Amino acid sequence: MRRLNTEKSGHFLRLYNLEGIMSGITIQIGLPLLVTILFMFALRPVARGLGLIDKPGGRKTHIGEIPVIGGLAMTVGLVVGTLYGYQSVQGFPFFVTSVLVLVLIGALDDRYDLPPSVRFLAQVCACLLMVGGAGVSARDLGAPFFGEALELGWGSVIFTVLIVLTAINAFNMFDGSDGVAGIQAFIASIFLGFACVMSGAGQYLPIIAALVGCILGFLVFNWPSKRTKNVRAFMGDAGSTMLGFSLAWVSIEVSQEPVRAISPVVILWIFALPIYDLFSSMVRRVSQGKSPFHADSEHLHHILRRFGYSSRRVAQIVLLTATLFAAIGVAGHLNAIADGWLFLGWMTLGITYHVVFGSGLVIRRRQEPREDQAAVSGKYRTIWKQR
Repeated sequence: MRRLNTEKSGHFLRLYNLEGIMSGITIQIGLPLLVTILFMFALRPVARGLGLIDKPGGRKTHIGEIPVIGGLAMTVGLVVGTLYGYQSVQGFPFFVTSVLVLVLIGALDDRYDLPPSVRFLAQVCACLLMVGGAGVSARDLGAPFFGEALELGWGSVIFTVLIVLTAINAFNMFDGSDGVAGIQAFIASIFLGFACVMSGAGQYLPIIAALVGCILGFLVFNWPSKRTKNVRAFMGDAGSTMLGFSLAWVSIEVSQEPVRAISPVVILWIFALPIYDLFSSMVRRVSQGKSPFHADSEHLHHILRRFGYSSRRVAQIVLLTATLFAAIGVAGHLNAIADGWLFLGWMTLGITYHVVFGSGLVIRRRQEPREDQAAVSGKYRTIWKQR
């Protein structure tokens, strides 16, 4: 009888703890969600006065003048959300300071189109605050080449700065169509949170939940839909750099000892699409004799739009593909598949991505119009018939 009562008591405590965790997660998502939505509405009337309006022209093919306020609103939501569970962020003051630096420079860039050197210096400052102030750095890369874990040693600081800069600019370049960068960030946050739950690393959930909340709040206004047409808004450089940096910070924390919730190699799968798009673009530009940072209209979303897909369909394709890639990585980790095999698969997929979308061998690149053909819209061809 006593044993039965003990079992019932233990079952009740487990249910109570689960309800407590779910209640906490609900608040940690709901608070930044509501704050982000509130500031999306509050900033909209003043966006024109601040000059945060994106007008169509050049490579920008959207219709009408769209307020670029998503980055500011998400940042307020994220900061307020992390205040609720700031213990989950190592070096919390440095995290907030870094985010504010990036968002300030990003907002100024959205307004005044700052020189790349200014943006780069701001990104480096944020990285140094992360590494030197908060002590967050990648100390090993798991075992991507089989065998033992690949320790970075003295190169840890340099490598961390490089991968965070890569993450920031990958999201910045990936943000070129409604819902694309936001949904990629949302899927990445969901799978990072799932991996933490499955690995028993619940201490990271508050910051991840805050990211989920503020991203959802922004997607209410950015997901391509008829219902969002009248309240449409962009995240701008302020939003894309903030998301890239924040997700890189969280990814490094959850993938390193002493509490490794997930392998560093799996992080590559979770962010596969923006990483593939970034490096494929850089290789393509260098092969054309251009700067790897030269802007063009050959990113994944551009190619899909030229195939005739609507912005909503492009966002749905990114949603499904990002989910598939992240699921492969996390499932492989949970099923104890060696990092070497996961890395080999990721590299193979990346090379395939470049051959198809970036090399010009499968999908021919869009030709820059000559002066005598300036009035003729660019055409593209593929080895298969266009649907």
